[in-house]
Amino acid sequence: MSTSSTGAAGGAPARDLEAIRRTRRHPRWTQFDYLHVRRLVEDVRAALAQLDEPVRDVLDVYCGSRPYDDLLPTGARCIGLDVEGNPYGAADVVSGEFLPFEDSSFDLVTCYEAFHYVEDPEHGLREIRRVLRPGGRTLVSVPFAWEYDSTILEHRYTGPELAHLLRDWEDVRIVENGGRAIVWATLTGTMLERFRSRVPSPVRPLFGPVYVVINGFASMLDTLEERHARGPMTLPMNLLVTARRPHAD
Repeated sequence: MSTSSTGAAGGAPARDLEAIRRTRRHPRWTQFDYLHVRRLVEDVRAALAQLDEPVRDVLDVYCGSRPYDDLLPTGARCIGLDVEGNPYGAADVVSGEFLPFEDSSFDLVTCYEAFHYVEDPEHGLREIRRVLRPGGRTLVSVPFAWEYDSTILEHRYTGPELAHLLRDWEDVRIVENGGRAIVWATLTGTMLERFRSRVPSPVRPLFGPVYVVINGFASMLDTLEERHARGPMTLPMNLLVTARRPHAD
């Protein structure tokens, strides 16, 4: 395996990086995005537990703070790829080139909450397929009901659209990471969090109990929705898709 990129340096201090990872990996009820993060972690864990072939080499695309490394199969070696400007300094490879790796280098390619930044998704998936070994899998999560930066290109995908993009792959599975209740809680929490950042520091701890109430109420609504919601209309917070590169490639 070879790359044309350089290793990462600098980034957030180790203590800050671990704190960031904790909020992504072990969220607390006092977080404004608790339900969103919890559901994502649960579904990522379940998807990784369902891998049915040996996983030795893993590529984490746009790896960020790498909060899910410990969920990978035992013995797996993970390479984190990111672009210049990543504030966490957790990447092994930093490159402006999308997937600067040799063909058939990995058993698993992940991309958590970042594939929507890939300008050409069909090209991106071709590149993921290229660096996967035959029979290897990809695991991608993307936001749906989430605010976006109006100054840059971002995509939003529906479940059928992801299925269409992966129509030539095998064993395509799409999971919704939470429904309307989690969307409501997360977007409400986001608005409050923006306000919290502008109030005096002594007041900010008071928002924690408010988030607990919002998350608790939304959790009950989410349970009701899962039990009783029917029909094709849906509003997920995120979508998580897994797919296999055909062995015959």
